[in-house]
Amino acid sequence: MRRATLSPTAALEVWIVSPADGYGTSTPGIARLTALGIVATKVDGQSLRDIVREAGGQLMISVFPSSTEISVLAPGNAAGPLAQALLARVLHPAIDDAGFRDAKLRLAEQQAVASTDPDVLLRDAIFGGLFAGGPFRASTYGAPTVLKELGLADAQSYAVAAYVPANEIVVAVGGGLDEAALSAQIAQAAPSAARSQAMPASTRSQPQSTALNGGLADTGGVALGWAGPAVSDERMSTAMDFISDYLTRPDYGLVAKAIAADDPRADFNGQFITLRDTGIFYMTVAAGKRSPDATIAAINEAMAPLLRGPLSKPEFDRALAAFRVHTLRDTQTPEEMADNYGWYFSQGAPAYAPAATDMTLSSDYYSQAAALTPDIVFEAAKTYLSVKPVIATVAPRPLTPGTTSMLIEGTRQ
Repeated sequence: MRRATLSPTAALEVWIVSPADGYGTSTPGIARLTALGIVATKVDGQSLRDIVREAGGQLMISVFPSSTEISVLAPGNAAGPLAQALLARVLHPAIDDAGFRDAKLRLAEQQAVASTDPDVLLRDAIFGGLFAGGPFRASTYGAPTVLKELGLADAQSYAVAAYVPANEIVVAVGGGLDEAALSAQIAQAAPSAARSQAMPASTRSQPQSTALNGGLADTGGVALGWAGPAVSDERMSTAMDFISDYLTRPDYGLVAKAIAADDPRADFNGQFITLRDTGIFYMTVAAGKRSPDATIAAINEAMAPLLRGPLSKPEFDRALAAFRVHTLRDTQTPEEMADNYGWYFSQGAPAYAPAATDMTLSSDYYSQAAALTPDIVFEAAKTYLSVKPVIATVAPRPLTPGTTSMLIEGTRQ
């Protein structure tokens, strides 16, 4: 918990470390379906979604391959009651028939939206090309065919296996928080200890490039992905974060600027994802006017200075200062701080979280950042980015004569 007395809102989050495609037989989408069912199930006539809306808050569900986040952005004056409701519903998950039907409809809508987003398709393809099996290979949305086969018992069984105390953390940041009261609420809501099942291994594969049909996407794109260090290697993980900032930061990164200079309409995204076993660095370019080969060539050309040798001291010092500023800027709001800490908890390294620091930046993460040198950054780039990447391409769906493009708009929880 961290109090932010000047904030009018509080971020209240429960993170569950669990495989998005389930335990045993891979069932992509089961974690998302379960979370949607939990927040939709009514107890005493109200669902968690109803309670949050009535209090003027926002309910959000984020599902990642190895974790689920259920969070509430609460008005500061409603933080206490909403924390109590969140803890009661998530730490003691229940799903009934009506909640499950609602969850199925919402997941079907989310699948439809995801199928129109080339960035989602490309990112899923990169993970599929880097992993041979396990939760990091499967889409967190699943497929309509799998969704059709899932029943209430499947979601209930997943909740029993995944939502156990050993897998969970409560993170609260913002205004209107009382640490003693929150601790008491957690103690009251905490379920009995239960056995935690091991996370299925996401086995690495020989990198395989893929070409996908874009489904309903109106635009195509290309993505490149590389495997990186595990979070336990804090020196190399921090160096890869620096590299990600240096190459992909919007309006600043070498690759981001190179893509925008030639085609301002292109949608560029990139980042290093810190993970427990194998980090992933990827870049996607969608809706661009260039061919995939030309886009890849532009990316390689923009990356070249980083791979030729260590940066000069003036350039490195400038980039390190910018990296520190950007990292701090990305962990300012209660929601950003809570998300950051929850993510690193889910990767088994909460003390390394950038949000786990103070005004003097005396933390694991910023100590590692301060210790970076041009040689360390070059070592990371040479080790992880000089190898052949996984390449994914998505072709847009062809428009037949007389048809128009379709936009499916998502909904908030």
